Amino acid sequence: MMRREWTAMDPRSPASGWGKGDSAPISRTAAFTAVLTAVVAVALPACSDDPRIPDGNHYSESVIQEPGVVMIDDMEDGTQYILSDDGRVGLWYTYNDASPAGTQEPALGFPMYRTNAPDGSPEPTSLVPPRPCGGGDVAPFFATEEKCAFVARTWGTGQGGWGAGMGVDLNGEGGAKNPFDASGYGGIGFFAIGKARGNLLRVNVQDVRTTPESADAADRRDIDRCESFRLEDGAETGRCNDHYGVSVTITPDAWKWIEIPFKCMQNGNWGYASPAGGGTPAENVLLREAVVGVQFQITGADPDADGTLAAIEDFDFSIDNLSFLELSLADDTAACPL
Repeated sequence: MMRREWTAMDPRSPASGWGKGDSAPISRTAAFTAVLTAVVAVALPACSDDPRIPDGNHYSESVIQEPGVVMIDDMEDGTQYILSDDGRVGLWYTYNDASPAGTQEPALGFPMYRTNAPDGSPEPTSLVPPRPCGGGDVAPFFATEEKCAFVARTWGTGQGGWGAGMGVDLNGEGGAKNPFDASGYGGIGFFAIGKARGNLLRVNVQDVRTTPESADAADRRDIDRCESFRLEDGAETGRCNDHYGVSVTITPDAWKWIEIPFKCMQNGNWGYASPAGGGTPAENVLLREAVVGVQFQITGADPDADGTLAAIEDFDFSIDNLSFLELSLADDTAACPL
């Protein structure tokens, strides 16, 4: 149904009194005065209300008065959109090496996966153990958490190349990956559970220099970047996608809170900014003021140097409460995850 927008000066407006038994609309001056009085009457009590806390800041130090986190996404809206606070906008997505025999779910889009029913009880059909609300001893800043119904989940098999994963943009939609300034934070944190090759999950933070979809954004800021283009035979060349990250251990039995300081993240030493790609050791660090997204990736069955192909393994992992770590919680002196 079309939504009709009225104005206070329109005699057909509901505020004019028309249609309430009057034989004709009241004067425009009277209507305007009535509306103005109503607005003032409604607005005045709100002056004493506490200021709104942005969705991502409920567990930040400014609110809980202790070292905490700024939430990127708690998954609880059940959609693929992140929390839209502090200039962030983005979607969750899945990706893989396009192996002919490979499968991955969700294949299109990225709906969240329900682990708890609306009443808080475990969802009977869930294949992922529910994560208890609150952070316990490992993440006490989540002590007031009330909803834990959804997680981000992907699963599949058959990846015979570099693997598969899921990710989220921090400032972009429709394929564009624009930079977000994360220099005010010390790293990222999240809950994880699941099955992966060797129980290892690679966690990457992309910046505009390593991400081909960020080329235009990097050029607008005069930031040197990787180059990627497609040859006539369809092969891709360049030094892109060598993102900064670290591998962490996950298990299918229990949820685990993981903190990764930015200083611990390294690339594979083959792409842009690495010495192998022509950069210097001083340049080979994450560009924190221009990050574009976070990715979680499992390793596929890439052949070893001698050509031996590893066995194909199923994967199934989930992420929850993806957050930035505040500097009071993790700075450049913090320990790296094992």
